[in-house]
This record gives sequence, structure tokens and C-alpha cells, in this order.
Amino acid sequence: MVKEKDKKEKPETKKTTKEEKPNAKADKEKTAKAAKKTEKTEKAETPVEETPEKPGKVEETGKTEPAAEETEALVETTTEKFEFQSEVQQLLHILVYSLYQHKEVFVRELISNAVDALNKVQFESLLNSDIEDKDLDFRIDITLDKDKKKFIIEDTGIGMTKEELVENIGTIAHSGTVEFIKRLSESENADKMNLIGQFGVGFYSSFMAADEIHVHTRSYQKGSKGLLWKSKGDNNYTIEEKGKKHRGTRIELFLKEDEKEFLEKYRIKSIIGAHSKFVPFPIYLESEKIDSKEAIWTQPKSQLKEKDYNEFFRFFQNATDDPETYIHLSSDAPVQFNAVMYIPKVNSEIYGWVKSDPGLDLYSRKVLIQKSCRDILPEYFRFIKGVVDSEDIPLNISRETIQSNIRVDKIRKFILKKVFDHFAEIKSKDMEKYLNIWKNFQRNFKEGVPNEFEYREQLAALLLFNSSKTPKDKYTDLDQYIERMPADQYEIYYVMGANYDAIEKNPALEAFKKKNMEVLYFLDPMEAWAVDHLQTYKGKMFRPVEAADIKLEDEEAEKKQKEDEKEKEEFKEAENLVTYLKTIYGAKIEDVKISQRLVDSPCILVSSKSGPSPQLERIMRMQNQKADFSKKVLEINPKNKLIHEMIRIHKLNPVSPELKTLALQLLDNMILREGVFEEIDYIVPRIHDIMYEAAKSVQPVESKE
Repeated sequence: MVKEKDKKEKPETKKTTKEEKPNAKADKEKTAKAAKKTEKTEKAETPVEETPEKPGKVEETGKTEPAAEETEALVETTTEKFEFQSEVQQLLHILVYSLYQHKEVFVRELISNAVDALNKVQFESLLNSDIEDKDLDFRIDITLDKDKKKFIIEDTGIGMTKEELVENIGTIAHSGTVEFIKRLSESENADKMNLIGQFGVGFYSSFMAADEIHVHTRSYQKGSKGLLWKSKGDNNYTIEEKGKKHRGTRIELFLKEDEKEFLEKYRIKSIIGAHSKFVPFPIYLESEKIDSKEAIWTQPKSQLKEKDYNEFFRFFQNATDDPETYIHLSSDAPVQFNAVMYIPKVNSEIYGWVKSDPGLDLYSRKVLIQKSCRDILPEYFRFIKGVVDSEDIPLNISRETIQSNIRVDKIRKFILKKVFDHFAEIKSKDMEKYLNIWKNFQRNFKEGVPNEFEYREQLAALLLFNSSKTPKDKYTDLDQYIERMPADQYEIYYVMGANYDAIEKNPALEAFKKKNMEVLYFLDPMEAWAVDHLQTYKGKMFRPVEAADIKLEDEEAEKKQKEDEKEKEEFKEAENLVTYLKTIYGAKIEDVKISQRLVDSPCILVSSKSGPSPQLERIMRMQNQKADFSKKVLEINPKNKLIHEMIRIHKLNPVSPELKTLALQLLDNMILREGVFEEIDYIVPRIHDIMYEAAKSVQPVESKE
């Protein structure tokens, strides 16, 4: 049926049959008058009789002429010519003449459009049973015609009317198009590719590979006619009535001479596998159904079992192992999205040093819009693999737009909180599983502390450490450390070393062990790096055991020790050695003091109050950074036998060359212990001299007769 409004806009044309053909000219005026009379008087809907004959030509007056052929004829309508919107013209020029890489994006865009059309007609079929070809299957077909160099994609979707063709393809019906075109024209090639698709312009990417495009379409509306849209990518396009038998859209791309790769089945198959393997409708390539997988993230959790999640992970990641754990999220507010994320059992980064790409892919309506999206999870969680899908995000959106998209930001905050909650729950309920995660991805957690601000304390709560109160193969966390702290302890103490055994021999631990105070052991430089940025945890400051302002000796005991006459004399002699050492060392160190922390070791080199921690300095040296490191404080232990002998030598001969050699080596030993080898050419010969003198002192053993 033709609506009254349509009749006013365009006079009804009569279709001629073979029998009527000889009288067509005679009846022409009568037909026109009858149509005019009907419009003025009856104002009623008039059925248009459908015949299988070929259309004749329609002049702009609306009158018909008989077809030239004597075979079956239908009425052929006049081809109408349109100009593209000015912004579209600029866009087409950029696409056709300025871009040369990643042309395969047009395949993804055309499939996305087909999926959107199928989704719409599927929805309409639920509301309205009276649609064109209601029993037609929902599907996408791709055909490669090598002889005619045509790439053809056809869907059984909602189709388009003439008005929709003009609106959807002839214009960019969205706000901000001028700014978009400006950014596209000014961007480098790589950035242009990221911008393709914004504001619904994904269809035009086809002109990167095609000289000419034909769009055959027929709307889902009952009684609609087939239309043909044509363009060569210039300023114009045409629309004509052309019989398309069934509902949907068929797009024919007449490929450029150098774009024959898109006529190869394996090439198109790989593009579909990369971008469209989760679309909800079957895709047939050259009549072969492309393998796809059910989008598990859209299914209710109650209907899924662990084996379903594992099977999807193996398909999605092309993996042979099951994941360590997974997270399935669904949300309708504040923004709609579904997500399924996995923590693998294996770290894909080689030895933890080569960074992998982010593991989350961003989808919209089950169509991939960004692989390895960097804007959902922070970089340190790049090992988490999975899919985030939101219908609220446009199918075509650039990376730059994703970064500033408020919906994406809300998704990011929601997901990040759930990820932290998930790790915390595993850590509290299944420590064995958490240790497996920690073993593989501990460097990622540590890497995140300096870079995370909003969730820094939640991330710190997930860290594990060795400790002076745990066996070598066991761990503790910061909350457990705080729970064991004495009431009068206000700081978290830590020490760094190459391994557990080396730390155990660190002289800075002697006083802590004597007082049974726990110290965290940092075996990885990244732990010290993290703590230097963390600074505090739940109000407790981190403090390296070598820090110069730590004083563990009881002040009353110290006072009593100084009051004892003998101790007082020994203390004075030790002070004299301190003065001597300051003279020998000069500007090499900041100060020399008598230690209140050492029990057995002769000396220790500690940081000044204003300087960075020894751990941070070591890391900076490992990275070959040239920095003006702070001077250290040397603490000596008068109770140690070596220092005791040096005090004795100084008392006998303050200018003894042997004493000077011992003093220099004493400091160099501590510098070497920190991993600094800048004066190694002086240190080694001095060691040899000390060894020589020790060897000379050995006397022959007298034989007993």
C-alpha cells in the first residue's frame, strides 16, 4: 500500500504489461489525469499492483514511456543524483588519498554495520510480526568475486529506505563533525586510523580499498521497494529504484587494482577472526560458516560452570592451560557493561622484564573496537586477560576518544575496584592460590605502587615479603607485620639484600635481633623502590634499618655505662679514634660516630637523615644513573676486637702508617658491601699490602725434639 503522503510527493505511475503496451502512449494523459483526480477527491490509499515485468524509464514529470524491449517490462524509475554533505566530501578525500596502512579496517566496519542492522530487525521482529521477509534467517554473507574484482557483503538486516540512505550515508548526522574532520586531516597516518569510525563514518573507510561502491538495500517495512545507491567516492552519489528481492543490505565494493588481497579467502578469514569472532550472528565466507564462540560474558552467571569459563579462556587466548582464576562482572548502572577477566597460570613476559600488551579487549555489542585497550586497567595489571563489552560505547570510537569518554572512565573505576576485591578475597580465603598468582606476577604488583595513586594502599595490602620472623620459604604481609608490632613501635623496619642468607649477616640487624624486633627482608630491588614511593602504610612510616636516626639502645643503660670509670676511659679512647678517623676520611663521609646498635660487627655505614635510603641509591646505581649521592655516616663498635686493636694502636702511635691503612680499608669494606666499586683500583692493592704484612708476621714453627 502507498501512503497518502507519498502520493502527494510523487504521482503514482502505472505499470504496463505486454498487452497494454501498444496503447501506452494513448493512455498516458488519461493515467496522469486519473492520478490527479484521485489525489484531489478520494484521498484514499491505492494499492500498487506488483508485476514481474522490467521497469520502463520515468521522466522527471512522472510520466512513463514504454520499454524498448518486447520482453517482460517493469517501470524503470529515474535515477536521482545527490551531493555529499561537505564534511563527507572532505572525509572521502582524506580516506582515498591520504591513508595507506591498515586498510583492512573496512571489513570490520562493514561487519559491524551488518550486525547493527541485524540487531535492529531482530528487535523489530519481536514487536511487529508484519515485516518484510519475516521468516528470513539472520545472517551475514561475504562473497569474493575475483573475476569482477568485487568484495560483496550482504546481511538480512533492517535495510534502508531512500530517506535513510540519504541520512545514513549522504551525511554525517552527528555533532562535532567539523572538529572531527579537522583532527582527521591534521593527524598522522597512524592517528587517522584510530579516528576512523567516530561519528558513524566507518562505512566510508571502504573507499580506501574500492574505486566504486554499490549499496543494494530493501527496508524491513512491509511493501518497501529495493533501492540502489552508487558512488565512486567523489562529490556525488545516486539513488535509484532497483529490485532487491529480499530484506536487508548488499554492499558491493569494486576493489582497486592494488587491493586484490581482499579477494583472498584466507585474508578475509583472518580479519574476521581478529575482529568479529564473537558477533551474535553467523558469518558465511564463500558459503563456509566461520567458526565463532558464544560471547560468554553476556550470559547469566547462574547458567555457567567453571568448565565453561575455562573453555572460553582456552579459545580466547589460544591456550592449553586453564586460568588460575576468573572474574565475571555485569552492571547496568552507572553504565551498562559485561566483562569476563582471567588471571593466567603463566606469565607471558620473558623473565618479567619484557612488557606485554594490555590483556583486556574492548567490545561494543560483541564487536571488537579496540584490541589491548590501555584505558580499562592500569598498565601493571596488563597480565589480566579478558573482554569488556558495553552497548553504551559507540561501535566506532577512537583511542583518543576512549581516554576521555566518561562511560569508559566509570567502567574503569568499577572494574578496578572489583579486581582489588577479588585479589583480597583470594588472599584471605585461599593463600595457596594467591601464592601461585604472587609467584608469577609479583613484579607487576610491585611495579604498580609508584604509579598508582587512587588505590595505592589497596595495592600495598596485596604485597608479600620475607621477614626476620618467617622461614625462608614463607611470606608475611604488611597487615600481619603491624599486628605483631609492640605497642611502642611506630615504624615498619626493613632491610635489603641480594638473598635471604646475605641479609641475615647484615650487621644492621644485630640490635633488632637482640631486641626481638621484626624486620622485613627485601630481596628484590623493586620492593625498596615501591616502599620509597609508598612512604607509609596505615599511618606507619617505613624505615630502613641502616637509617642514621634509629637508636635502639636504652638511654638509661647508656648513661650508666658512661658513669662507670673503666667504661668512661674506654669511651674516651674510642672518641679519640673517632676524631682520628674523621681526619683520615675527610670529605668522603659526613660523620664518624660510636654505634649504639652494633653487637658484634666492627662498623656499619648508614644514611644521613637528609639522604635517600641505601636501597634507592643501589637501584639508581644499577640503572647507571649519575646522581649526587648523599654522604654516609660511619658507626664503629668499640667492643669489636678489630676496633679494640685500632684504639690500642692509636693510643700507642697516632701517626702509625699501619693504622692509616686499616682505617682506609675499614671504610672501603663498607663501601664495597653497598655494591660501589668506584675506587676498586686503590682498594685491591691495599688489600694485597695488608695480606703481605699478615704473611710476614707468620714465624716458622720450631720443631720439638
